[in-house]
Amino acid sequence: MMAMAQDIEKRFVSRAGLKLDHAMSRMGLDVTGLRCADFGCNVGGFTDCLLQHGAAHVIAVDTSYGTLDWSLRSDPRVTTKERSNAMHVACPEDPVDLVTIDVGWTPLRQVIPNALLWLKPSGSILALVKPHYEANEAERGALSDGVLPVAEAELVARRTLRDLSTLGVRVAAWTKSPIEGGGGNTEFIAQLVRREASPGSA
Repeated sequence: MMAMAQDIEKRFVSRAGLKLDHAMSRMGLDVTGLRCADFGCNVGGFTDCLLQHGAAHVIAVDTSYGTLDWSLRSDPRVTTKERSNAMHVACPEDPVDLVTIDVGWTPLRQVIPNALLWLKPSGSILALVKPHYEANEAERGALSDGVLPVAEAELVARRTLRDLSTLGVRVAAWTKSPIEGGGGNTEFIAQLVRREASPGSA
């Protein structure tokens, strides 16, 4: 059983790939042939997952430098944009079909506006919702060793997704991450589309 768990962990260059893989499976999303952007790529778990599922190209964006795994950095299907902040990184000449978001410390409401600028009208966003970063001051007071209780985390996630409607998006689907985030925090992944777009668009 331990060997099997280790094999699963090694499917992608980081554990983040497992989160995206689970969400895509649950939501029935097919990224074959799509041009994508990965905001907050870090080591590249989401980027790796997208490529393994057939994405044609991924623009990997992160504020760090030299973090993206070499196997992805050297892949011709990947364009690396390092030292670039997802909140205001310049849009590519051609819009993408899908933007994935996995950012630390930054509330989603600060990233979604720029993600929408990157997207085709029919495109969608797959965002990792981290309630421990979305929580207000009172809710952060409930943190124990930096971990938000599961029930509280879901309430914060629901409120966060509801409030994103003011930015012109709606939730097409969402699911709990199959693994915990850093420090043991509960996380969720949501598919967001423009409010006028049809469900299931990618």
